[in-house]
Amino acid sequence: MASSTLFANTLTASFSTTRFPTPIFNNNSLEFLSSTHSNYNFKTNTSTRAKKLKVKDAVDEAPAVSKSEGNQSEQRKLKVLVAGGGIGGLVFALAAKKKGFDVMVFEKDLSAIRGEGQYRGPIQIQSNALAALEAIDLDVAEEVLRAGCITGDRINGLVDGVSGTWYVKFDTFTPAAERGLPVTRVISRMTLQQILARSVGDDVILNDSNVVSFQDDGNKVTVVLENDQQYEGDLLVGADGIWSKVRKNLFGPKEPVYSGYTCYTGIADFVPADIETVGYRVFLGHKQYFVSSDVGAGKMQWYAFHKEPPGGMDGPHGKRDRLMKIFEGWCDNVMDLLLATDEDAILRRDIYDREPIITWGKGRVTLLGDSVHAMQPNMGQGGCMAIEDGYQLALELERAWEQKH
Repeated sequence: MASSTLFANTLTASFSTTRFPTPIFNNNSLEFLSSTHSNYNFKTNTSTRAKKLKVKDAVDEAPAVSKSEGNQSEQRKLKVLVAGGGIGGLVFALAAKKKGFDVMVFEKDLSAIRGEGQYRGPIQIQSNALAALEAIDLDVAEEVLRAGCITGDRINGLVDGVSGTWYVKFDTFTPAAERGLPVTRVISRMTLQQILARSVGDDVILNDSNVVSFQDDGNKVTVVLENDQQYEGDLLVGADGIWSKVRKNLFGPKEPVYSGYTCYTGIADFVPADIETVGYRVFLGHKQYFVSSDVGAGKMQWYAFHKEPPGGMDGPHGKRDRLMKIFEGWCDNVMDLLLATDEDAILRRDIYDREPIITWGKGRVTLLGDSVHAMQPNMGQGGCMAIEDGYQLALELERAWEQKH
């Protein structure tokens, strides 16, 4: 699994309470490339890193401070600007702040009803991401674990949409337990974002601040907000999602690609008869599929995907009626959930995607999360990969700083 290879690039490692590697670097020289490169297997060595941020020049130009002066946070004066206060941006901000860097997060709407956030409801945090959170801040990770609903200790998998017969069952518990990793949880996005924002601190997050462009002059990077305010820093991290303005300014305009599917989603006050044994199911059909998951507190979350052109609209109070027709004849597990969901609780969005790119950054600017490697929701790893990005990027920043000092 991803977490077992995430830190293959570390020189030596200690382990957290869940045996997630926490790197301890020796004095070997480190070479930083001129841009950030992705490595989807996270396998590398001392000359080829899993993710590389071009931060050495920025670090070299930051004022040197003696290690004998003050504490860690007083020693590191590098200022890092973060565009986007979603999950990835906040996790990176927390990780960088814990390492003593000066961080500032710009978020256009910190209510967690941000961009696609309003459509996505609860989020699945799998073992790899939970372990990364533990390595960043154990207290934060424990709060997330307590707030989440465990689904990884039950049956999960793929079933036939019409008959309800299992195609394959996923065991997510045993791989996690064997590696000492936390078991998969589902948690409200708003709850997760509130936990992260509180840990990062109000003094770090500038709300109602939408980054629309930036200028990198080689010595500093300046972000420009929608209200024309400007802020200067040493580095900029674009964590502003699939429609990233930082990415557009960095690599030029290239629109996301429509996936071919529209998605309806909802949350119902409903407890299936097999709730004690089944965590989530993916019901498969021809050019359509349906996902249901326990999210705790007597509620079920579901997604309904249907292959059709983008831009479709439903009439007033027409979403559930349309879904009942689309999924007519499917098994009771699907139909009962639709019937139990209020029309007002159903939202719709078209699903977009991006082709992966190898270069993630340039100059004093880099990207993380959906801004550089967007994932469709059926993967269950979009938020998890953003969390891993935030952790790894903070490590690379620390490594560059320590190379100078």
